[in-house]
Amino acid sequence: MKIFTHPYTLQPGTDPTRAARRPRSGALLRVEFDDGAIGYADLLPLTEFGHAPLEEHLASLSENRPSRLTEIALTHARTDATARRAGISLFAGLPDIRSHALFTHWSHAPRSVFERCVDDGYDLVKLKIGRDPELEADALNGLSDLPIRWRLDANASAGTEVFLQQLEPQLRAKIEFLEDPSPYDAERWTTLATRMNITLALDWELPDSPAPWPGAQILVIKPASQDALALAQSAANFGMKIVVTHSMDHPLGQSVALWTAQKLRQSYGQTVLEGGLQAVGLFLADNFSAQIRCDGPQTLPPPGTGFGFDEILESIDWQPSPEPDCSEIRLKPQSGL
Repeated sequence: MKIFTHPYTLQPGTDPTRAARRPRSGALLRVEFDDGAIGYADLLPLTEFGHAPLEEHLASLSENRPSRLTEIALTHARTDATARRAGISLFAGLPDIRSHALFTHWSHAPRSVFERCVDDGYDLVKLKIGRDPELEADALNGLSDLPIRWRLDANASAGTEVFLQQLEPQLRAKIEFLEDPSPYDAERWTTLATRMNITLALDWELPDSPAPWPGAQILVIKPASQDALALAQSAANFGMKIVVTHSMDHPLGQSVALWTAQKLRQSYGQTVLEGGLQAVGLFLADNFSAQIRCDGPQTLPPPGTGFGFDEILESIDWQPSPEPDCSEIRLKPQSGL
């Protein structure tokens, strides 16, 4: 196979309530497989969550030893290539799945921001918490009368229990789940879930041991860096619910997350909850993001074959990898969707 790259940087959007906290740099991959099929994928390491820098992942391609993150991207490219060669969209015939609305800096947002979500048809809103637990608890209590269920993502930040203790009972009853209240610890999570009567979701801090993971009732899956089907099967076998989200990555990566959520909903039904499949306001708009539209909580797949974006992907500049002939790379089997 031959691999070409297109480096990019996503800049935070201008909406202070929704913008990403920092720019994100990654690379799109164009993979020409040995059978002549061409597929595309996104490669975006998140160094703040322990991923190696992008340069190391790209170097792993030239050395014919793809990193796990790069291996997953190549698998997505293979899926994309098969559909493109057949001239079909990967989204054809799949069930719809709704998304929550995501807010990153929300504690000073006017009430009208959330009232607009209700008007647009959202019944789930996800909030990043952990910067100022007391301020955030006070702000959220002021929204307790809205017909919204809340998803809270602590990213294992300090002060989560203080935040929970300050929530009014009416508001706490509307929390669908709390994600990553701390680094995963079975005893600590079980105690917290019982004492606070709250559902906990496991995201980045996956234990080395397989499921079940005591204390966690929901598993958040990010297809950009995880074997989605293997994790979904494991979670479903132990009665866990599943939420699929993008990784705040490139629109091509967001398209992969949307497809994965729809495929898993097709296989597991309502075990797969509404996802985190929209990136409204996260980054400055570009030609790619314009191809993914939202009808309220419903995300509309990008047009085109495979994962979409046909004309844009064909028009951008592609750089050959340091070792263009990557014929020695053999993808390790990954659970197919």
